[in-house]
Amino acid sequence: MTTKPLGRNADEARRMLEAVEKAGIFNGYLEDLVYTPKFIKALESVKSGALGRILWAKSRETHPGPHSDWFWDMEQAGGGCILDLGCHCVEIARSYIGKDIKPVEVMCWADTQVKPIEAEDHAIGLVRYENGAIGQFEVSWTFRGGLDLRDEVMGSEGTIWINSFLRTGFEMFTTGKGADYVAEKAESNTGWLFPVGDELNELGYNHMFMDMLNALESGQPPKETFYDGYVVNCILDAAYRSSKSKLWEPVQLDHWRGRVGVTRDSHLTSFDENHYLVKEEITHYGAKKLILKNKKTGKISEQILE
Repeated sequence: MTTKPLGRNADEARRMLEAVEKAGIFNGYLEDLVYTPKFIKALESVKSGALGRILWAKSRETHPGPHSDWFWDMEQAGGGCILDLGCHCVEIARSYIGKDIKPVEVMCWADTQVKPIEAEDHAIGLVRYENGAIGQFEVSWTFRGGLDLRDEVMGSEGTIWINSFLRTGFEMFTTGKGADYVAEKAESNTGWLFPVGDELNELGYNHMFMDMLNALESGQPPKETFYDGYVVNCILDAAYRSSKSKLWEPVQLDHWRGRVGVTRDSHLTSFDENHYLVKEEITHYGAKKLILKNKKTGKISEQILE
């Protein structure tokens, strides 16, 4: 088992994947943020179809920077916040969209805005998937105020918003008397604070290790394997290339085990023989209003149903 990211780049990740599979040994990718209670519940809703067709999934992880010195060393770490935090966000969005859907290309902006380091300390990226869905990540080592973990998922039939850490419903004010540890990467222990009730649970560690150890005992693969880490590294490599080229860069996957030739689902909802339904709503005076598009002419019209 290894924590995230699997490698400093896709080549390292591929060699690790090939080594464990050649040896026939158990391999688990310790991506804790796809094991948090809120994520697990949200993913169940997505898989049940509650949100319909997933169009866009965004994940954000920002904080004031890592705890240990090696994170800040480009040679040791392999990159900055894209590699450190983007690996979480990419796997979260990939899980919502479908891990069997191939990531096709990436557009990414990255810069070193605050820290005196060689690596990037702030980045935003878009990942386009073969079915037309978009994954988005926002990562930073320059965010002030603590650890901000948020997800948004938008589907054709619904939306999910998740705030996993910075706002959990637990708010406290203190002058600092008797102040102690508040939460992971909290920057202050005075004033208004946002403690986390059960940090190990909220960050997914207990669910993650339960999955890993149950899989190990049963001889089955866990939910997250080295292959997942390899795919994430391939996406992040494309993000780094894009941040330099300022262009969409292809995701180069030597090993793809998901679906192939996936086409975009039709977004057209037929209303009747002659029209597509654009939108349906209830007006302030209680009538139903329809926005329609003529299938032949393309003309947009509306109907009021009393």
